Amino acid sequence: MRIITSSLIRPIGALALGGGVALASFGLLPQLQPPPSPLESIRAAEIEDKVSYLASDAFLGRGNGTPELDRAAEYIAGVFGDNGLLPGGNNGFFQEFQVERLSIGRDNRLELPQTGIAFDVGRDFIPLPGTVDGRVEGPLVFAGYGIRAPGENYDDLAGVDFGGRIAVVLEGYPRPGDPASPFNRLTSENPSDIAAKAENAEAAGAGALIVVQGPLGGGATSIGYYAGAMRPGLSPRRSVMDLAPGVGEARIPVVVVSRTAALRLVPDLESLQRSIDVSLQTITAEVAPMALLQVDLDRDAYTARNVVGIVGGSDPDLRHEAIVVGAHYDHDGAEGGRIWNGADDNASGTSGLLELAEALALDTPPSRSVILAAWAAEEKGMLGSRHYVREPPVPVSDTVAMFQIDMIGRNEEHGADPGEGFLLERASENANALNLIGSVFSDDIRQVVTGANREVGLDLRFRYDYGAQDLMRRSDHWTFLSRGVPSLFFFGGLHPDYHTPNDTADKINYNKIEKVARLVYRAVREIGNAPDRPVFSNPGDERF
Repeated sequence: MRIITSSLIRPIGALALGGGVALASFGLLPQLQPPPSPLESIRAAEIEDKVSYLASDAFLGRGNGTPELDRAAEYIAGVFGDNGLLPGGNNGFFQEFQVERLSIGRDNRLELPQTGIAFDVGRDFIPLPGTVDGRVEGPLVFAGYGIRAPGENYDDLAGVDFGGRIAVVLEGYPRPGDPASPFNRLTSENPSDIAAKAENAEAAGAGALIVVQGPLGGGATSIGYYAGAMRPGLSPRRSVMDLAPGVGEARIPVVVVSRTAALRLVPDLESLQRSIDVSLQTITAEVAPMALLQVDLDRDAYTARNVVGIVGGSDPDLRHEAIVVGAHYDHDGAEGGRIWNGADDNASGTSGLLELAEALALDTPPSRSVILAAWAAEEKGMLGSRHYVREPPVPVSDTVAMFQIDMIGRNEEHGADPGEGFLLERASENANALNLIGSVFSDDIRQVVTGANREVGLDLRFRYDYGAQDLMRRSDHWTFLSRGVPSLFFFGGLHPDYHTPNDTADKINYNKIEKVARLVYRAVREIGNAPDRPVFSNPGDERF
C-alpha cells in the first residue's frame, strides 16, 4: 500500500488560488468558489479523510515508541506548517522528551535484616513505574497517608524530618468509603496520587518511600498487573512507560507493598490505619529499626514528540496569555497480527484539532494566543501533557483555559452500572450528544461553551464530573486542571469498541466531529477575545 505523506494532503487553508480568478473571467476555467468562512472550513468530509488516514492500517495503531507514531507526528506537523502556525516545540513543531520503557531488573530487594524477613518482588512489592533506582538502608518511619492538605486541616508530615530514613505511608486516603470524609470530594488535587506522596516525603527528608496497602482498604495499585506489564521483552503495546526520570518530581526510590506483605512489614498497621481514619489525626512512629530497600529497573529510553503549533495573539496586552487545545494522537499499536486502529480514540480528536488549525488560518487571530497540541503517550499515563506543563511554551500561569478533544466520533453506548454512575446508553439515542467534563471547576467556561453551542446545536451533557470510573482524571485535561487551569474534556462517551481492534474509521459519526470542532472553534474565539480570563475554583463540598 502506498503511504500518503503530509505533503500530498493539503488542507483547505493552504490551497493557492493563484491567477485562477482572472482566467475564469475569460471563460478558460470554471468560476472558482470564494474561500469558505473559517467556521465553514470545518467539514465532515475533510474530517473523514483525516480520520481514515490516521486510523488506517498503515499506521499500525500509532503505538508509542514506534516509527508509525513518528510518521503521524510528521503528518500533523505538516498540517500545522501548511496553515502558518508558529512552531512551539524545542525542535520546530516537535516538543521532544524522553520516555522510558520499564522492566524489572535483577536486583530488587526489600528486607528487614534484624528479623530475617525478605519480600518477593512482583508478589509482595513492586517498584513504582518511573521511580529512580537506588539502595537505601535505615529505620522505617510510618507517617500516615503521606498527605499534605492544609485546606482540609490535615497534614501527615507536619514537623516531620525523616533525616534520610525510609518513609512508610498508606496508599489512598482516610475513610475512602465514607461520603463524609474530607477527601471524598472533587478538588483539583488527588489525595491518592502516589507521585504527590513521594514529593511530600522527599521534601520532608526521606531517603526512600514505601507505600503500603492498608488492611482497611484504600489501596488500588495492582502489584500483579505491574509485575506482568514490567516483564522484559514485552511489545510497546503492553510495556509500562513513564517520563524519565522519577515519580512526578520526586527523585527517591518508591515501591508499593501488598496488603498481605504490609502486615509483615508493619505488624500494627491495622490499628494505626483505624486510629487515623477515626480521628483524622495523623500518627508518626518508627515501626522498624532497620530495613534495606533496593530498586533496580531496566530502562529502554526513546524520544517521544508532542506536536505543538501556535497562533500568535493579536493584542499586544493579551498575546502573552494562551488557550491550549489538545488531542492525543497515540493509541495502542499492534500485536499478534491485530491492529488497534484507534479511530475514535483518538484519530477523531486529532482530526478535530487539524480542522481547527485550518479554520484559525483563515481568520484574524484572537487577542490571546492559541496553542494547538497533539499529545504523545496519553495512553501510557498522559505523559505528553505531563511533560508539556514542565516545559510549556507559554507559562501555565498565563494559560487561561484548556480544551481536550478526546473520543468525539462515536455515539455513547454501554449497559447500566449503578455502582459507577452509568445509565443504560443506546447509540441510536446519542447521535447528537456530547459529554463535557470539568466544568465544575469553572462556571465561566461552562457558560462560554453553552453559549457557543446555541449556533451549533449539540445535546450537551454535564454529568460525568463525579464518579463514573473517575473520567475526570483520565485524559490530558486533568494535567491542566490539577494546576488550576479552567479546563474542559470534550468526550463523546464510551462504547463497546473502546480499546479494541474494532475501533475503526467506518464506525465514526463524522457529522458529530464537525459539530464538536465547530463548537471548540467558537469557544476558543470567545475566550480568546474576552476582556477577562475564565475564573477557576474548586467545587467545594461536592462529593464523588
